[in-house]
Amino acid sequence: MSDVIRLARHSDARGHLVAVSSCAEVPFEIRRVFWIYGNVDDRMRAGHASATTTELLVSVAGSCRARVDGPAGAHTVELDRPDASLLVPPMTWLVLSDFSPDCVLLVLADTDYDPGSAIVSPDRFRELRSR
Repeated sequence: MSDVIRLARHSDARGHLVAVSSCAEVPFEIRRVFWIYGNVDDRMRAGHASATTTELLVSVAGSCRARVDGPAGAHTVELDRPDASLLVPPMTWLVLSDFSPDCVLLVLADTDYDPGSAIVSPDRFRELRSR
């Protein structure tokens, strides 16, 4: 299931700090880090599922929406706080949309990049999920 995970925010008069560690706040060993930015708000990103990768998505600036469809069903999550994250397990269809102009979406993944593990056809995804 795709879970929203609240990240510990440490605040004082200077501002806020959010830190994450592998196998603590992030429920896996981090193998890859990337971020998405400069998106046009009417263009979607992702539109795929991964057969093997778990990701944790954090909007460190701005906002976007994540539509996930996994074993527990489909739902939409607004990613609009740097102290909240979305856990996306393998075999979860992900569509990102409605990016604010200042959105920076940080993605932590538990695998190295492997384009062969991406499932880009919705029909193929439904077929694999029904097995």
